[in-house]
Amino acid sequence: MQDVLWKRTPEWFKPWFNTEAYHLLYGHRSEQEAHAFVDNLAEAKLLGSPGALLDAGCGSGRHARAFAKHGWNVTGMDLSPNSIAAAKAESSATDEITYVVGDVRKLHQQVEWEGRFDAVTSLFTSIGYFESDAEHLNVFRGFESVLKPGGHVIIDFLNAPAVLEHLVEHETIEKEGVTFTIHRRHHEGWIEKSIQFEWRGEASHHVERVRALDQSHFRQCFDQAGLELVHVCGDAFLQPWTQQSPRLIVLGKKPTPSAS
Repeated sequence: MQDVLWKRTPEWFKPWFNTEAYHLLYGHRSEQEAHAFVDNLAEAKLLGSPGALLDAGCGSGRHARAFAKHGWNVTGMDLSPNSIAAAKAESSATDEITYVVGDVRKLHQQVEWEGRFDAVTSLFTSIGYFESDAEHLNVFRGFESVLKPGGHVIIDFLNAPAVLEHLVEHETIEKEGVTFTIHRRHHEGWIEKSIQFEWRGEASHHVERVRALDQSHFRQCFDQAGLELVHVCGDAFLQPWTQQSPRLIVLGKKPTPSAS
């Protein structure tokens, strides 16, 4: 039973993030919340003046739209074609947003984007899914590659200590007539969520796996990718991080070459 409940599917995020069921389960993520977070970033001037911004793992575009309202010329990228289609449908014709399907692990290979962006964002735990350390490091190398010198990066990730302390091992969620049965566990450095439900008469099962990454991991990846870690926050109001913070928000920048 346990083996079935926690079955591992390589690259689980590719099919799951592209399903209607995923968007139904996580459809509570609010536009207002995204705009409030971006408002706080703008007020604190943590990303500098608006310019070209890459929202890596943009989902349905709620943060991309918020940044566009603040004057950023946004490129939203996501692995899920359905998420990109939803983002395009939700965005206004006046928004300065371009949406593309892409894999954040391959950013470092995007030669045409090298040094193009003033800021890169990765919000609402859009990384941490990948099996190997090399894949994770490639994400950070990609951020460094596409940033202009002096450009900023912000990563919004789950706060592992708080998640593990308050982990709900089992719950049932009802959404529009669909019952999602959810189990959670911490296993071998991963936070796992097993999701079972019936969709249009057929049983369905997906297992989400996110690494329980902490500040030391982000510091190491920043260093190895040639980025500077500047500040760490613990919530959307940019309060200082603590063990009990709801989020781990890491801000950094690409160094500016020193004059010789």
